[in-house]
Amino acid sequence: MTTRRRPQRAVHPRTAAAAVLVLGAGLLAVPGSAAAQGNLSTQGFGYPPGQLSTASLAVGGALAELDPLSAINPAALAGERRAAIHLQYAPELRTVSTPQGTEHTTTTRFPVISASLPLGARLALGLSFSTLLDRTWESAQTGPVAVGDTVLPSTETFKSTGGIEDIQVDAGWSATSWLHAGLGLHLFTGQNQITAARAFPDTTVIKPVPFSETATYNYFGTGISGGVTIRASPLFMLAGSARLGGQLRVRRGDTLQSKGTVPPRVGAAVQFSGVPGVSLAARVDWEGWSHMSGLGSPALQPRDAWGYGIGADIVGPRVGTDRNLALRVGGQTRTLPFLADGAVVRENDISGGFGFPFSFDRASLDFTAVRAFRSASQPPGVSEGAWILSVGFTVRP
Repeated sequence: MTTRRRPQRAVHPRTAAAAVLVLGAGLLAVPGSAAAQGNLSTQGFGYPPGQLSTASLAVGGALAELDPLSAINPAALAGERRAAIHLQYAPELRTVSTPQGTEHTTTTRFPVISASLPLGARLALGLSFSTLLDRTWESAQTGPVAVGDTVLPSTETFKSTGGIEDIQVDAGWSATSWLHAGLGLHLFTGQNQITAARAFPDTTVIKPVPFSETATYNYFGTGISGGVTIRASPLFMLAGSARLGGQLRVRRGDTLQSKGTVPPRVGAAVQFSGVPGVSLAARVDWEGWSHMSGLGSPALQPRDAWGYGIGADIVGPRVGTDRNLALRVGGQTRTLPFLADGAVVRENDISGGFGFPFSFDRASLDFTAVRAFRSASQPPGVSEGAWILSVGFTVRP
């Protein structure tokens, strides 16, 4: 983009800064649109990683209701007979395609950190830190802007970091040999920093003084969850869990910005072990994201989301003298909570991975690769694909 050359003049910094502050205010008032964020998955208050361990992620989330390492069903803790610590690292390599071109980004996440401790033969306690929503993205746009009576080329940069975390304290109880129950208490907290900046590369017309505005938002809410696992027969396991959310507040500094409700959740799963060396599972999950609508402006309309996953956990080849690889494969389909230009965003995933126990089963290393495809009817011509690579390390001393 070119502009007419005029006699060189210095534009007062406050004039340009005012334009940036107006731009920033518009961005901070409500979660950004697809054009500003440059992707489909982190609209609104962010992307939900799912609160799944590396192993559950590999089977499309199908075993999450029975997995004590995932922050889903507190009843699953009752099956733990040894103390455990689980750490997870999961970078996402995202590609967004639009009529204007293709953009590649990488987002680093640590979506689940969990620990459990058995107390006797029937009771186990757990503590987990998991990501409910991740709102990390960055986008830049170049175009003309009017500063006084001069039109200048400029670069606008929008950046968001942070999200909402779920800190859960839970307990699992073995009521009988076939029935386990659990209860969890949740504290939802986190921070989101949003920055809007503008730079003027033409130094012959304006001094290259950077202008930016950053706002920091803090989240606080509570919730409670409960669940059960049932050994229906030697071949079938059933599991279900639910979460009820309390009030969720957003503050900017000491000022209360808005209030909403932590989204409720309900899920159920079935596992079939009738094939030697193979566990087959299926899961359905509903999350009431619409309860968060009070947190944003009226233009933000989160939608309740359904998710469905299937997968298989297979005993793989023997490694060493007494250890077998765990081979995993799965898939899931779900809708994301926040609209892109008024349209629902759907994500379809294909996943696979393996787990490797070592140190006489006192530790294990899990690897998962997920290929995610995200699409929406709006904006036209926009699609998103991602590779999510998850590494989980579990220690059972």
